[in-house]
Amino acid sequence: SVSNGHLKAENLALYGDALLRDKEYRRAIHVYKQALQYHKFVPKVNATINENEVRFKLATCHRAINENRAALAKMEAIPSKSRNLQMNLLMGKLYRWSKHIPPAIACYKECLRHCPYIFEAIISLAELGVRAKDIFSLLPQTPNRSGRPPFDQFDSIRWLHRYVEAQCCIASNDYKGGLELFSELLQRFPNNVHILLEMAKVKAIIGKNDEAITNFEKVRSIDPYVVTYMDEYAMLLKLKSDQLKLNKLVHDLLTIDPARPEVYVALSVFYERKDERAALANAEKSIEIDERHLPGYIVKGNLFLSMNQPDAAVVAFRCAQELRPDLRSYQGLVQSYLALSKAKEALYTAREAMKAMPQSAKALKLVGDAYASSSSGREK
Repeated sequence: SVSNGHLKAENLALYGDALLRDKEYRRAIHVYKQALQYHKFVPKVNATINENEVRFKLATCHRAINENRAALAKMEAIPSKSRNLQMNLLMGKLYRWSKHIPPAIACYKECLRHCPYIFEAIISLAELGVRAKDIFSLLPQTPNRSGRPPFDQFDSIRWLHRYVEAQCCIASNDYKGGLELFSELLQRFPNNVHILLEMAKVKAIIGKNDEAITNFEKVRSIDPYVVTYMDEYAMLLKLKSDQLKLNKLVHDLLTIDPARPEVYVALSVFYERKDERAALANAEKSIEIDERHLPGYIVKGNLFLSMNQPDAAVVAFRCAQELRPDLRSYQGLVQSYLALSKAKEALYTAREAMKAMPQSAKALKLVGDAYASSSSGREK
């Protein structure tokens, strides 16, 4: 009867929460939907569940099993006035996944209005091409006219601005500028794991391998359970042929959280010399877990190159580039095109890299590689 409908809705919603916590996503979806059905017929005065919360949890379940379209539909049913921080963050990710860039930007901006310290939103806005000064306008403003601010508030505004600038530099491939800003932040927050990781990742991209390894090792000594960017660390250890450290890293990562894409990229790197098929399967697995995981595509592209399948390599590096063009996807594409004797495409890509990174010696070298592939281009 209608009178106990609200109890039914409430019990089903609680049951859904329990299933969600146990990662039984499909069951949870089924139960949450029933809860919303019952809730429909409950008079507003008796309503005991917050249907927007339930929709958000439904979307979270869909997202967990890669049903992103269904997740977005559930989120769009929540009126924008009712969306909290977590809701906006999830919507930003879903819009970005479906390549709807303007609404993604709007959601991430909303996140920063709720809370200026959501680094994930800052990084996403930078990667989506929003300029630093447009991000500043969402942050707490420099204090009012009535006089000087309390010191700590002024300081927090200053370092937050530096952080935004650093991420915008890196998103636009100005690695040197980004590293300088991060070093400045590191003096203000020594041993900060997040900043050390960001610096290590950039150093890995530009080939400052020893410095990157030092940073990664420092992070692991401060917090041995970090998984973020550890696949980048694995790639460096393989370049160094440090099999002992690589073995230990992969073993640790599997113990910490075998559900993360980084773990499978590290495994792929681990198998690369011994078993190319296993290496490829692990790279695929990382992308299956998170189709936006850039290192998965880079490793996959390099594997295809070493297996002499440049066509497949081009596809992988292109995927990497669509996510975020960094130096390594340009390098991989140029190598692949040269392997396919497509000198024109190689040169075009190398020039694109040059345009994106005018200060980079490595990008300039790519243009040289492309010219060197034809006898007429040797002089150039």
